Amino acid sequence: MTHLPQGWEVKTIENVCKNSNSNLALKDIKDKSGDYPVFGASGIVGYVDFFHKAQECLGIIKDGAGVGRVFVLPKQSSVIGTLSYLENNETTNLKYLFYFLKNLDFSKYILGSAIPHIYFRDYKKEQIPLPPLKEQGRIAGILDLAFEKIDTSTELLKANLANLDELAKSVLDRAFNPLGDSADSTESTQNPNTHDAQSPYPLPQHWEWKSLGEIASVIQSGFAINKSNEIADGYIHLRTHNIATDGNLNFETLVKVKKELIKEQQSFIEEGDILFNNTNSTELVGKTALVTQNYNYAFSNHITKIKLFNQYSPKLVVFYFVLLLKNKYFERICHKWIGQSGINTDKLKQIQIPLPKDIKEQKQIAMHLDSVFDKIQKLKELYNAQLQDYEELKQSLLTQAFSGKL
Repeated sequence: MTHLPQGWEVKTIENVCKNSNSNLALKDIKDKSGDYPVFGASGIVGYVDFFHKAQECLGIIKDGAGVGRVFVLPKQSSVIGTLSYLENNETTNLKYLFYFLKNLDFSKYILGSAIPHIYFRDYKKEQIPLPPLKEQGRIAGILDLAFEKIDTSTELLKANLANLDELAKSVLDRAFNPLGDSADSTESTQNPNTHDAQSPYPLPQHWEWKSLGEIASVIQSGFAINKSNEIADGYIHLRTHNIATDGNLNFETLVKVKKELIKEQQSFIEEGDILFNNTNSTELVGKTALVTQNYNYAFSNHITKIKLFNQYSPKLVVFYFVLLLKNKYFERICHKWIGQSGINTDKLKQIQIPLPKDIKEQKQIAMHLDSVFDKIQKLKELYNAQLQDYEELKQSLLTQAFSGKL
């Protein structure tokens, strides 16, 4: 560390704070009660009639998910054994230490793969730039105010993102339940295919319920390929992660395999095909995507390719399956094993889909939904970019703070 302001000095973490561990386990506080909080990695996990630390100090996650995350503990509190305490000494402002540790990269100190750990003995030699105590307080105060404003703006953006998800679901609900102003049909939209198996809720006269089996000319699953046959430059074999939850394909990560293992009849997907994720975790099974152009791509046995007869719009059917995913319909009908869930072809064929009888109207509705979802996606990208900007602003403020430029 060079070019620090006059009056600053460089210390190590062990010079400015004391580390201690907790012997509390969740089972130790399970049936306890009291006025004093006990904290775990996700926040308060219980209350007891005693406390480990009388004064404010820091808690740091030392074992498990979130390892290295630091937070301020209130007076008269405790932590469980997966966290440890850091108590500032008389030369160090607690919040100044907190912000420094928030800016510290603990990843280089992580040990263990299944359950990650960090130990004070490994990071205690990290250098911390230390101004006089009064200056530490001033810097911490500036960061407090700035971070509070940033966090408020961040929460608003996250709320806006959640509202966009609700808007998307509402638009889909209205599109596929045109008579949805009645209580009965509204309930059915939230839980389709649960009342009358053939007519889950009322439709306009020029609409009809059709099972997927009635409107599909092809329903074909892909094939499995062992990981040992994956190569850097080969034939693309689509996997479940290539199907997004919004009805689109995601080609960011592509698996390639030996071409001689590809079966000719399963070596391509065409514009207008529907790809259905038939096996995944319970919350993701049923993801569905529309193929928008021809690809010489094969696909996994956890993906089912669906072709519709010409009088049905694949784009509109994909939008309906997106709604079913949002309504957790696939979670309710899937067969659950340990670690994964599946929807077989027979069950897939039975899914009832509300459709206008006229293909022109189907395409008009799909075009309208496309327009709405395009606008929603642009707003999501804008909000996510702003969230990233706020994170970068925080990092910039921390960098300035600990180089004496704040």
